Amino acid sequence: MTSDAGPSAADRTESPLVNRWTALDRGWQALLLGLGIVAAHLAIQFAVGSL
Repeated sequence: MTSDAGPSAADRTESPLVNRWTALDRGWQALLLGLGIVAAHLAIQFAVGSL
């Protein structure tokens, strides 16, 4: 039985960044996401001038 839902995950072309991100395990993803949030917070604080 086949599905008409569209191309499978293996058939879709993804960017190298997406491939690299999905290759990381959950722990590294969580760490990088947390670091990104901290970096964004610091950038906003620096831009506002209240650091």
